[in-house]
Amino acid sequence: MTLGFSLTFLETDRTLFIDSPFYIYHHLTKHTVEKLTSNRHFLDWANQPNPFRIYDGAPEIALPRDLIVSPATFFESMQGMAQNEFPQVHEADAALISNLLFYSMALSAWKQIGHTDHRWALRVNPSSGNLHPTDTHLLLNGVSGLADGAYHYYVPRHSLEHRSQANLAPELWQALTGQDAPKVVICLTSIFWRESWKYQTRAFRYCQHDLGHALASIMLSAAVLGWRLEVIGEFPDAEIIRCLGLSGTDEKPFLILGLYPGDTKIASAQSGDFSQIKDAEFRGAANVLSAEEIKYHAIDDVYESTIIDKETWLKRRQQPLSEVVSRPDYIEAIAELPKADQWQMDRQDSVHRVIRTRRSAVDLDGQRTMSYAELQLVLQTATRGFDSDFQKNVKSGSDFHLIDLCLYVHRVDGLTPGIYFWDRVKEELVPIAFSDQRQIAKFVSCFQDIAADGCFALSMVANFNLGYELFADRCYRYVHYEAGLIGQWIYLSATALNYQATGIGCFLDDEINSYLPLPDGQEVIYNFTVGQAVLDPRLTTLPAYDFADSSL
Repeated sequence: MTLGFSLTFLETDRTLFIDSPFYIYHHLTKHTVEKLTSNRHFLDWANQPNPFRIYDGAPEIALPRDLIVSPATFFESMQGMAQNEFPQVHEADAALISNLLFYSMALSAWKQIGHTDHRWALRVNPSSGNLHPTDTHLLLNGVSGLADGAYHYYVPRHSLEHRSQANLAPELWQALTGQDAPKVVICLTSIFWRESWKYQTRAFRYCQHDLGHALASIMLSAAVLGWRLEVIGEFPDAEIIRCLGLSGTDEKPFLILGLYPGDTKIASAQSGDFSQIKDAEFRGAANVLSAEEIKYHAIDDVYESTIIDKETWLKRRQQPLSEVVSRPDYIEAIAELPKADQWQMDRQDSVHRVIRTRRSAVDLDGQRTMSYAELQLVLQTATRGFDSDFQKNVKSGSDFHLIDLCLYVHRVDGLTPGIYFWDRVKEELVPIAFSDQRQIAKFVSCFQDIAADGCFALSMVANFNLGYELFADRCYRYVHYEAGLIGQWIYLSATALNYQATGIGCFLDDEINSYLPLPDGQEVIYNFTVGQAVLDPRLTTLPAYDFADSSL
């Protein structure tokens, strides 16, 4: 179905990436009605992967239980982070690590079906299907109360597993950046089998979204404590696997984060040499997650295609990224919108309570209406961008991004139902078509009512043209990271405004691409919806840990 409008994006010859391995995988894993109705896959509950990684034999160290509840609101914290205005720096000690992880990667609650023993854990960072493929490793370098070395975060007990006594951070960070190491280096890894158990070949997409969710979670948690992240996505994969003791495991490293005081100025420098890093001794054997792991070779193939070898990495580090053409006007609006009223940011709860109470809605009421000002605040907050080595070095100014948003507006006061484009540069909604979008939003989101029952739904559109031009197949990671990060900001913005949200990974790719319609080189990679959740009265919510306040 075509509405007779077209979004105008940066134009690049699509043949640049059409035969690349990442796009072969992307095309292979597109949902269609025929695929969904013919798929005979079933969930083998007896073989479900363990959601928690443990390194058996590694000493376990309990983290401090003195948890902070910030007086700042969510929107105040987000605004401060966007403007590089951070609160007083929390000391680099064990309490910092405890609070950092408690408000980013920890359990947030347990859910239990009433009058049964069936329960499951929820986490602060969202995940597709609540399967959580992302794990957290830390290299500590001068953190008071914790010995230097390599650690793994053990989520169920909010503790650390001390995997190596070698102080790996200085040499690794010097090799990566040419800079002196921060006191905390974090590596986010992914375990594909946790997702492919349910989602089969498409699981690699969801693993990458979840890394973006986790990045946003750690970024905000650090900012509230007065710290900021140096985000690294460009690295030689094999070298990082070796240096972090991940050889032979099912964990693959995807993001490396350096934790710095918020006011630290980082000067550019040349990267060092990985060959100078000696192999360290690691303790603990990774637990086996299920009796049988089913291999999906397409996932292995796309992962291999996004790997950077040391020679390519060095070349890319030494040469600046391509000049990015200024973005044109995207579209001609069919009407001029009124200005939204200014939302007062001082009406919200503590940022920490917002973080801990965020949930993924499974049902929306189809009734509640959102204000225009609230919608604009959600979109502004979610698309402020972020600094990383795969974004900030591009010579394009502050408006560089790989993801754009197209909205299906259902119930927003002051806006006629229809399709809107969010101009991230001008921070303006652009009306494209006026008509009821509820049935189409449901249809393209794999027939899920939740996409029609919110105040609005949206499709995140990846600019594969630009991504591939700059990063080749590695761009497939980066577009998903950015989409996942935007998704977590939407989750938290909605929670702060007393709405609920959910990411929708199941959508009919080409139905959306043609319906909008998108030009060659731009494709949907994530759907979302926001509204009023309908709670299931059969479920009981239990505290995440025995040491935490029930409100946390």
